Amino acid sequence: MPPDPTSARRIITVFGTGKQAGAVARSLLADRISNFHVRAVSRHPDSAAARSLAALGAEIVHADGWDRDALTRAFAGSWAAFVNTNSDDPSFLQPDGPTELDLGRTIIDCLGAAGVQHLVYSCFASSLEQTQGKLFIKPMEMKYRALRYAHATNHFTTICGIYAAWYFEQFLDRSTADVFGGFPLVQDSDGYFTFRPPVWGDVELPSFVSVTHDFGDIVHGVLLQPEEWNGKSIPATSDVLSFEDVTAAFEDATGQKARYIPLGSWEDFGQGIPELDDHRLLFAFTQATGGRYFGDVPTETDTALKLKRLAVEAQGKEGGQARLLRLEEWFRACLPARESRAGIR
Repeated sequence: MPPDPTSARRIITVFGTGKQAGAVARSLLADRISNFHVRAVSRHPDSAAARSLAALGAEIVHADGWDRDALTRAFAGSWAAFVNTNSDDPSFLQPDGPTELDLGRTIIDCLGAAGVQHLVYSCFASSLEQTQGKLFIKPMEMKYRALRYAHATNHFTTICGIYAAWYFEQFLDRSTADVFGGFPLVQDSDGYFTFRPPVWGDVELPSFVSVTHDFGDIVHGVLLQPEEWNGKSIPATSDVLSFEDVTAAFEDATGQKARYIPLGSWEDFGQGIPELDDHRLLFAFTQATGGRYFGDVPTETDTALKLKRLAVEAQGKEGGQARLLRLEEWFRACLPARESRAGIR
């Protein structure tokens, strides 16, 4: 479908230039029919991530998330916005410091002041609600409450929540591999790439998403039809498979031996590492909910695939590209077979 030369330019602003926001910006910048203008708000407009988006045609605007005046100016004229706040920001670790909810409310207020109509917010379900008050997981609760706040303001014509699955790309992080027993980067003394997470749950399987390949397109699809997705929460998922199948996918992709050996308890995950306290509780959450990582929506890929297809069509790509990436394919592309990687544990 060719672009409509009579359609008004619609500005979509993404908050940040990190993994999620960057992926959304890149997908929108590839749109050939919607007359979108992509704006990215960054605290560091000279960063490599910001320069990369600028080279693709994004407008980069300097603003700090706590500066209400600058942020409102940055959002001015925007038709829609995608927002993801960083739960690992060091400022949120201070006992008397601001919270992620404080930041979310500030951003939402500025979006409202700027007259933004459509909001896509990266969030989670409530850990307290899904576990009948047994578990308080701060990042989940802060993002959930921010989304509730956005609804309560009545600022927006549409609001859609996006629940991101476990990133494929996180498997490339050495510190993450170390916590999970070395998989998929470091062989153990028996010659295996051993995957050692806690058990997941007994009903639904773990879910994974390629931020690079799929996440941005999923959000793009929502922004092509915001009214259809108003009030809904979308599981951003590329692949759903058990931990046993994760190691099998690695073996099929690389030809190297891997195994899944679950930890005895979720409490053993990253023991003694304070930065992993909330991540540790995520396994308590999935065990308490039968594996329902997304809480109030089922784990599935059909919705993500539908949205991916909308984005790919808008980008003018071939129909064969309108599919979600499987974890085995990603392992094959990113972890090519070879005899040894990163030494022996």
